[in-house]
Amino acid sequence: MNNGIHPLIELAIHICAESGVRDFVVAPGSRSAPLVVALARHPLMATRVIYDERAAGYVALGLAQQLRQPVGLVCTSGTAAVNFAPAVVEAYYQEIPLLIFTADRPPEWIEQQDNQAIQQTSLYAPHVRGSFVLPMDDGHPDTRWHAARLTAEAVALCRYPRPGPVHINTPLREPLYPPPAHRPDFTIPVRFAQTMATAPVLSEASWATLLPAWQQAPRKLIVAGMHPANTALRAALSTLSADPDVAVFADITANLFPDGAPLAQADMVLGSRDPQVLEALRPDLVVHFGGQVTSKYVKDLLRTHRPDQLWRVQPAGVAADTYQAATHVIPMAPAAFFAKLVAKRSAPAASDYAKTWHAFNKTANHALFRFLDGAPFGEFQAVYHVLHALPPGSRLQLANSMPVRYANFIGALPGHLPAQVNANRGTSGIDGTVSTAVGAALVDNLLTTLIVGDLAFFYDRNGLWHNHLPPNLRIVLLNNHGGGIFDIIEGPNRLDAATRARFFLTPQPLSARRTAEDHGLAYYYAADAAGLAAQLPTFFAAGDQPALLEIDTDMETNRTVFQAFRSLVAGLSTAA
Repeated sequence: MNNGIHPLIELAIHICAESGVRDFVVAPGSRSAPLVVALARHPLMATRVIYDERAAGYVALGLAQQLRQPVGLVCTSGTAAVNFAPAVVEAYYQEIPLLIFTADRPPEWIEQQDNQAIQQTSLYAPHVRGSFVLPMDDGHPDTRWHAARLTAEAVALCRYPRPGPVHINTPLREPLYPPPAHRPDFTIPVRFAQTMATAPVLSEASWATLLPAWQQAPRKLIVAGMHPANTALRAALSTLSADPDVAVFADITANLFPDGAPLAQADMVLGSRDPQVLEALRPDLVVHFGGQVTSKYVKDLLRTHRPDQLWRVQPAGVAADTYQAATHVIPMAPAAFFAKLVAKRSAPAASDYAKTWHAFNKTANHALFRFLDGAPFGEFQAVYHVLHALPPGSRLQLANSMPVRYANFIGALPGHLPAQVNANRGTSGIDGTVSTAVGAALVDNLLTTLIVGDLAFFYDRNGLWHNHLPPNLRIVLLNNHGGGIFDIIEGPNRLDAATRARFFLTPQPLSARRTAEDHGLAYYYAADAAGLAAQLPTFFAAGDQPALLEIDTDMETNRTVFQAFRSLVAGLSTAA
């Protein structure tokens, strides 16, 4: 009998705190009481309670996304743990460190028709860096050593060599609740092994292979996928992008605009169907780093016009061959690699490659903003106006489907550059977008704006159902009353109208006004350009409560505008 005191759980929480894991998100439940009580009584822990497990997982992800440090997650046993899975998978592909504690029944009661008892060992595999089971009974001195070792290993795997989620399953015997007078002594020193990180470097022999290829290639394209803001990386790429033989193609989530990636309309440029344009932009050498890219056009170019060499730069792990053209894997952090490349490269090759890119980018830039200024009001124009009003140095979260695509085409707007742009592009799902933005806003007082479509917003309304909504949160809701992307992208738009409407567009009549009222958000509404312009200054002004701006648009107008935009893009040519 444990008398409700669980020393191994208290030890694990103590080690988390001593290892720097001090932000936890808890979804309430009974079986997890020993974990929650230990967190509540630890003086260094910042613990937030989020009622819905799926939302809790994404709130934790949003926190860790900004902190770039492990954030803990706790839930009770059974399907509660399963509801963490979407956020865990997203964290895995985004390389976001999460430390997940799932309470569990004792092993002898699994598959015995006991309440909330399911198979939880390795529940999230293979989408975790590691899976552990904490010892349940503290009956021997080695058990304490074992629990300390497992916890320390789990925390280390969250961080190194490749950040990501780690699962610790914790079987617990009753009684679960300690006596009221019990206070764990978290001042007692704990001994555990701390894993020290290393920074991989390339040997001189490897540089001897790479540098000649770099020097000899007259057309070099650096492709930057999703990546956290990094000053050193931006500086190195700014230097390289000044070379006449180098162009940088960056996703908006690469956080490189404008100095590290001056080609803000690069995605639009590659949408041209003019063979002369694509031939002029085809690279001889590609260096690819970061996570997923939003652009389908760059994937089409590199998969159909394969470069002579393609280098994949990432610190650790199995390298993705996104463009089916990889020739070299460079196991370094991108910032370190490009800084070293800047120092080691010699005179650039004689080339007009960068000049060609800049000329096409200028043409696309002018065409885009002429188009948006003259287009009927809809989602595309609304996103443009919102980004144009975005306070500089604030934080931007982009939902999947059309919001991230619109923003990627628009790119950087001078005077309104965000400090950081994030999107859940690890798996590109619509779930958890509201919750992730809430988690990001909770990190500090920096204004955090989410641009989200109606299905993603209403799907994740439980991300607002808790007591932690920060006043720096702003939600821009693009409400076209259905899954508008399926009226825009190729494929579903070829179906007959009835099938498309019933099975893909998912029409819905909802307004967010009552949702905002229910959760204490200031509510704003716009249905045209003039109304939006009138609302934006007040919406973005600092206040004592979070705010939601609902922008009502027409799905057919959105479809027509985007079709016209695609025609414009396809028509970009050397004669433009």
